[in-house]
Amino acid sequence: MVPTASSESAISWAGVTPPKRLSDYRPFPFSIPRIELNVVVHQPDSVLVTADLHLEPSDSKAATPLILRGVDLELISILLDGHPLESSSYLLNDEQLEIPSPPTQPFTLTTVSRLDPQANTSLEGLYESGGMLTTQCEAEGFRRITFHPDRPDVLSRYRVRIEADRARFPVLLSNGNEISASALADDASRHEVVWEDPFPKPSYLFALVAGDLREIKDHYSTASGRDVTLRLHVEAGDEPFTAHAMASLKRSMAWDESVYGLEYDLDEFNTVAVRHFNMGAMENKSLNIFNSKLVLADAESATDGELERIESVVGHEYFHNWSGNRITCRDWFQLSLKEGLTVFRDQCFTADLHSEPLKRIEDAAMLRNTQFREDSGPTAHPVKPDSYQAIDNFYTTTIYEKGAELIRMLRTLLGPERFMRGMSLYFKRHDGEAATTEDFVNAIVDGAGADGQPLGFDVEQFRLWYHQAGTPHVTVKSHWDGEAGRLSLTLQQSTPPTPGQERKQPLVIPVLWSVLQANEGAGEERLFVLDQETQTVVLEGLSPAAQPPVVSLFRRFSAPVTWASGQALDDLFALFAGDNDAFARWDAGQQLWKRLILPRAAGTPESELESRMLDALGQLLAVDGEKDPAVLATLLAFPGPAELESLQKEADPPALERATCELRELLGSQLAPLLTSRLDGVASSLDQVWPAGQGERQLTGLIWSWLAAAGDSGARSDAAQAVEGPSMTLARAGLRALQPIDCDERDQALRSFHDRWQERPVIFDTWFSLEASTPRADALERVAALLDHPRYDPMAPNSVRAVLGGLVGNPRVFHALDGSGYQFMAEQIIAVDQRNAITASRLAKVFSRWRTYGSERQAAVKRALSTLASADLSTNTREVVTLMEA
Repeated sequence: MVPTASSESAISWAGVTPPKRLSDYRPFPFSIPRIELNVVVHQPDSVLVTADLHLEPSDSKAATPLILRGVDLELISILLDGHPLESSSYLLNDEQLEIPSPPTQPFTLTTVSRLDPQANTSLEGLYESGGMLTTQCEAEGFRRITFHPDRPDVLSRYRVRIEADRARFPVLLSNGNEISASALADDASRHEVVWEDPFPKPSYLFALVAGDLREIKDHYSTASGRDVTLRLHVEAGDEPFTAHAMASLKRSMAWDESVYGLEYDLDEFNTVAVRHFNMGAMENKSLNIFNSKLVLADAESATDGELERIESVVGHEYFHNWSGNRITCRDWFQLSLKEGLTVFRDQCFTADLHSEPLKRIEDAAMLRNTQFREDSGPTAHPVKPDSYQAIDNFYTTTIYEKGAELIRMLRTLLGPERFMRGMSLYFKRHDGEAATTEDFVNAIVDGAGADGQPLGFDVEQFRLWYHQAGTPHVTVKSHWDGEAGRLSLTLQQSTPPTPGQERKQPLVIPVLWSVLQANEGAGEERLFVLDQETQTVVLEGLSPAAQPPVVSLFRRFSAPVTWASGQALDDLFALFAGDNDAFARWDAGQQLWKRLILPRAAGTPESELESRMLDALGQLLAVDGEKDPAVLATLLAFPGPAELESLQKEADPPALERATCELRELLGSQLAPLLTSRLDGVASSLDQVWPAGQGERQLTGLIWSWLAAAGDSGARSDAAQAVEGPSMTLARAGLRALQPIDCDERDQALRSFHDRWQERPVIFDTWFSLEASTPRADALERVAALLDHPRYDPMAPNSVRAVLGGLVGNPRVFHALDGSGYQFMAEQIIAVDQRNAITASRLAKVFSRWRTYGSERQAAVKRALSTLASADLSTNTREVVTLMEA
């Protein structure tokens, strides 16, 4: 909430923290074109920050109170144009500094503050990690470094001097280009480095790192011939694991030039790997800071999926240089302006470098199992929220992935060429600005419409996607006139109520569709724009036939919706076997898997359908079946647990786990010869270097899981032995295949993984997750013991998420009917919240679907939520718990 300065002050002094509202946005009454920071590191628990803010009032006729944010800062002195301010001239509390009557002409405010990074367990602002000092300022961390408005629409050029002990902190980094570096004239044991960033940026993009790091150096020549120095900074011993991240950065830079025509704009680009980090990575201008897990990797220490994920995240943070840094967001309600757009860009980057169809399936599956779940629960919110209590709670799949889907729909509606004209206009029009989602959509449609052709949809109606929460549902009914060869489809859309939004308006929904006719294959792909509650589309000129054609709907996952078309099993099997759109083919298979798993979970297996599915799978696995192992593995993969839960009348996670285990056992026993033959066929490709061989390794892991479930001793042995091999992909695949099975091979594999990787925290967190999620009779006691393991680091979010996230992934234990799993989680969230509110609030969302459970589990969750509600919680976690209880 940003009302006038005086009313904001009154609210703050009263100690009340009401929600911030988009409707209350007002520009900050001062600009700060320049900032000089002098950061003097005495010890990890004592840093002195001198900040010179060069302020220019917006109104030169009337004095406006100046309000600056500051948290956990000891104010040493404050000067205005070099003159000390009397204590009666300003107001100071635990959250802000106010000067009621500042000058009406440009002036310089100088503050000197002391802070303690070592005591900062929030991992926001400036904090200590393994002897290194580092920063995380998004969203509101800069206020923990110095007094500042700390809002994204205040853009400044920064000059930063850092001083520290040379032996303890040999590397001193900040944003921009290094201007100078030297020893102190009066103390050779200390040194200073000065950095200057010539581009205006908001405070959330400020970064500083001081520590004993090793540098890996490379160069990149831009399209215009400029030489950029690339540096990756890691802790000693981690140097051998940086080549993949560096290569990914160079591929990202080349892709952004070739696709968007966007070059890097500084002389150097630095990246730092940090173990203690709340986020995956942070796009600070020219100084990206990464969670070590998303930097340090090779084929022996990371899976194929992790290597691709690292490449994608490295690209994501680099792409932010333009979609986030050069153009930033006006306020945090516009968060998806930078995050949704950059997710879209990194998805396209991965699709271009690897497989576009498989990437689209991966993104759709992720959306269905995370964002759709979020959209249907108590924490549902629009892509552009209208209020928030703690902005950190809105770093969600709705903001990121659903936000990316809105941009993808614009590309589908406009076509790639017109869409890219709009993107070019956006970067040109708003470079150097703090923009809004309205600015973005306006630029896209203005650029696309430059050819004078109609857009084909209502722009104002499309904007509703940003403001309405919830996942739209589309019902499709078809009518076939066999004699005339005429197919009619009637589509009806609706969006269910979400918290605070009961009534929803029709949206603009692009529907890509086609038909498959007997002996003719798939027809032309067509775009239908569904923008009313009910519409009918008619396709003429099809071949007359008694049986209707098979309809392929929402091809390429053309909109983030769910749909029901009442398709017959014959239609689904036809699509599964032969649709030429990879997503539609996969989706048909997913529908078939659901029809198999859900009855099994209810105790009523569909034996006839299972038999028919075995025949279909036999054709896929046959020598003349699906040739691409990556496609085959994708088609054979079951739907995610969250998606299956959403289809149950009463969600029963343990029953679903039991059903999938039974189904794997059935498939493994009935298809054993074909599965074994496929294993033999891909064996020679398993040692290929990523990205080659990843489909073969993916298929091998899936087949191991089926055969191992069926009791195949050879598969179990191979899976266990893979843990000792050179491929982390196969090692983890072997562990996953054995995990649900109580057998000697499982215990052997887990011991081997523990002993091999216990000295590498980035990898060892995987063991924590595996241990916590392995179904055992004493699993909860084992999880509790993991929290006392000598390698467990309670200050590292990765470790916390590994153990407690692993517990959530253990349905029999977490969802035990006696509520012991829920209660244990509630107690751990309270403990985590005392040191890291961001991590705790995200963990609290594991209870978001509690109202979908049966009455016994609901009662157990309510007891756990009551435990949480009665605790002294941070604002972040309190907001989530309150929403759960509502």
